[in-house]
Amino acid sequence: MTNEEKLLELWEDKQITKVILRFGRALDTGNWPAYRSCFTNPVNIDFKRLTGQEEVCVDADLWTRFADLILSPVRRHHSYSNFAITVDGDRAHALVYMTARHWKATDLGTSDNTQYGWYDFWLRREAGEWLIYRVKHDFQWVEGNNALLDPHEPELAATMRDIFTDNHFKAAQAAIATF
Repeated sequence: MTNEEKLLELWEDKQITKVILRFGRALDTGNWPAYRSCFTNPVNIDFKRLTGQEEVCVDADLWTRFADLILSPVRRHHSYSNFAITVDGDRAHALVYMTARHWKATDLGTSDNTQYGWYDFWLRREAGEWLIYRVKHDFQWVEGNNALLDPHEPELAATMRDIFTDNHFKAAQAAIATF
């Protein structure tokens, strides 16, 4: 590799890492416009381990609303490590280890929930900016109280019904075929 190629590789890694860290920081701070700014529109979402639902292709604003509704009732802290980034032109993949901590005062069990696993991020460069066009959340184990992330809250349940539809499942499969 030439020095110029090495420098470009470092630059691309840094730009992709910044998007992923903005994604996590926005989740933790509730900065939903910053969270939304990480995605293409639409975006493919595979949160099957969390939701039990297959991958969907949804409007990024709708997905951001879901994140707001499920996470706003809890305090949260996401930590990322072991970044493995591969760039191929204007496309990239990043496998990133994560620890996602959630806390909420409750009298129905422990007040914490921690997920240990990783994210797979697929990104593409649009107008010179790296954006996430597909994300998979995959945890290996969970400690604590799963009830802290309550999918039964009425507005959250309605948003989940809007997201996890047959049309969005089919759109995800069609989008994957074009990736």
